[in-house]
Amino acid sequence: MKKELILAVVVKKERGGYSSWCPELDIASQGDTLEEARQNLQEAVELHVETMIAEGDLNELLERVGLTQKDLKKEVLMPESFSSSLGISLAV
Repeated sequence: MKKELILAVVVKKERGGYSSWCPELDIASQGDTLEEARQNLQEAVELHVETMIAEGDLNELLERVGLTQKDLKKEVLMPESFSSSLGISLAV
């Protein structure tokens, strides 16, 4: 059964594009658009996770994202600490 791992993503507008970062795994990428930066980061994270699992480093991966072997029984794996974006209305 396939599991889904939920990780935080930080995207920042830079000169000429966007940078993206996954803090739990300390993996970064970039793109010309916000969506491209997010997609490039997703691809980099997926490759990193696949490589760690293939090399037998599942426990290290789980530890890095704050999960345990017991959490593998869940369909969606989400670290206890998770960040996302907030939409805040500004009356300006």
